[in-house]
Amino acid sequence: MIIDRNASVTPNRFESPWLRRTMGKRIGRAGRDDMLRALLWVSEVRMADGTAAAWREFHQELERELAEAKRRRDRLSWQRSDQIAADCYEAAKELADQLWEERQGAAEALKQCEDIAQGFSSRLGLDLFDEERALPDTRAALAVLNDHLPPARQRFNKLISDDQQVLHRLGKREERKRQSAGKPGLTIEQLDAAEQDEFDDAIRQALERSGFQASSREPRTIEVTSDGETGLVFCANVQHPACDETTDVRVILTAQRLATANGLRGVVVISNLRYISRAANMLCEGTTPSVRLMQRFELQRWVEWGVPLRNVLVTD
Repeated sequence: MIIDRNASVTPNRFESPWLRRTMGKRIGRAGRDDMLRALLWVSEVRMADGTAAAWREFHQELERELAEAKRRRDRLSWQRSDQIAADCYEAAKELADQLWEERQGAAEALKQCEDIAQGFSSRLGLDLFDEERALPDTRAALAVLNDHLPPARQRFNKLISDDQQVLHRLGKREERKRQSAGKPGLTIEQLDAAEQDEFDDAIRQALERSGFQASSREPRTIEVTSDGETGLVFCANVQHPACDETTDVRVILTAQRLATANGLRGVVVISNLRYISRAANMLCEGTTPSVRLMQRFELQRWVEWGVPLRNVLVTD
């Protein structure tokens, strides 16, 4: 074995004569197999360190984005009456929850990579005979952890991209809200204060402005026609509602009964309430006639902000 004294990697120059003699003897006795094994061990340590470093960088990035999402969430947590702020809060909360899950996974992967790197490092220069059985599994574990990083980054990038798209939509909605502020028209607060006949008439007029033919059949009930198709709208409003009041099962059952009596397969329920009870929501999703519920925020966007109405003709 010939040692290139001009190589960039040279033996350490120890102060102790004994250490110098011992290291010189070991280098002099080293064969090609010894050098190759040392190279392989050092390479494995470096691979493990590299994988750990990549996971560490990713974990730090997750930490930063999670802190920002929490900051947004906490700043908006008290603004629950304004729907833009409420939607921004929900977006930040959802992002924070998902980033927390990703961060936990990254922290676990980083810890395992660091343990593997430490395990490789601690065996340098030792007899490896007793370790040969466990080494294949350790190397396989390192490969698995390395392979898991790209999908984790893809999930992270998608979370950030989706959040940006949501914020863009909310920004457009805020712009429409501001544009409608100076225009005459009903507000959601006026609808909250309206008597039943006033609410029904406001919804009928809004339907007509949206291009539908609408006529009141009875209190709370409006028949809607468009292109020969007929639908039914049930006004499930509450005068001066509490902020946490919910649409209950009776409202959904009444709307379904009216749809059945008119030979229709579905009905639209318009409510100035923000929430719906769990039982009522299950009834909307799992029974016929089908029910499409327009709740407070969608009602505000349509009547107050002028956001175009989705089709109110329920045919399914």
